Amino acid sequence: MKYPQLVEFGKNLRIARLVKGYSMERLAEIANLNPTHIGKIERAEMAPTLLTILSLIEALDVDFNNLINYGKK
Repeated sequence: MKYPQLVEFGKNLRIARLVKGYSMERLAEIANLNPTHIGKIERAEMAPTLLTILSLIEALDVDFNNLINYGKK
């Protein structure tokens, strides 16, 4: 069962990535993560760790609250 919060985070991550014009591979390179890892987060197949979230926020140059609440604005 997927947690709704993870599904929402994954959707917001994908939107933020696409807004920047990044492929999963490019975001993974910038964030020093594996592209497969990013895909699993976007599909809510795994929960990101705090360090992963911080890497993604830095790589996307977004605020944490914006990433969490992206679809609610």
